[in-house]
Amino acid sequence: MTDPHDPLRQELEEIEAKRQKIAKAKQDHRVHDPELSRHVGGLLERIRRLQQETGGSQYDYETLRKEYDAKANAEVRELQKAARQELIQKLIVQADLNSKWVFENMDVNDPELKYPIETARYFISGFEHWEKGGGSGMLIYGGYGTGKSTLAGSVAHELITRRQKSVIFQQWASIVDRLFFNAIADQDERNQYRRALEEVDLLIIDEVAANRTRLADTQASLLGHLLRRRRNLSKSVILITNHTPQTLHLAVGDFAFEAIKAFNPVDIHLNGPSRRPNIGNYNG
Repeated sequence: MTDPHDPLRQELEEIEAKRQKIAKAKQDHRVHDPELSRHVGGLLERIRRLQQETGGSQYDYETLRKEYDAKANAEVRELQKAARQELIQKLIVQADLNSKWVFENMDVNDPELKYPIETARYFISGFEHWEKGGGSGMLIYGGYGTGKSTLAGSVAHELITRRQKSVIFQQWASIVDRLFFNAIADQDERNQYRRALEEVDLLIIDEVAANRTRLADTQASLLGHLLRRRRNLSKSVILITNHTPQTLHLAVGDFAFEAIKAFNPVDIHLNGPSRRPNIGNYNG
């Protein structure tokens, strides 16, 4: 920021204070006050001196003030830019995202990805709108390696870098471990984690009912209550699974499935074989 001991700044501030006093005096009809006349004379003399010190007769008070304001505004913009970049890095770390999960790494020429990418970008464009109306959701489903996590992660990166939204990307098994099986030993930390899951701008839950298994009743209840809490707070969700919507209903049960439906999620089905790189000569 601008040095508060900058002599030019002090000079300008003093001039501005006297200018305001002159303007007030005119409003009070005291223009012929001898003290005011001395102030005017002194003000003009200081402006002439500033003109000499700062480059010549083209410098009047308004020019100097505008230059000072422009410099101060530029410094503020630089500070804002630096703060924004610092916040973005903090949000990316918090989200626990793979750095490769960005739209640029998705094959836009793949016909199977055209609709998913367009839908994901639509979700991003309306994010603030969804925040005002109870939150929204996407259900991304398909086989392993088809790009589900990459698509969801791309949405997360976009919301963080362009709109500074907070995101948590977690596998369902990790959430269960942290809340049920003491992966987080401290109760206060567990409570903070639960609140973060409820209150973060976007929660992405990966591998819901992985391997097409059915959730235990306690897990299904946790999922249902978590989603209802987020809906009440108008917070959006993305759920990723290898279930179809029909088999997901059977896997999570009525209570959790009704909570999912409350978001009126957009279904995105990713088709095709695995898009992950092959290992050696193995193409299976």
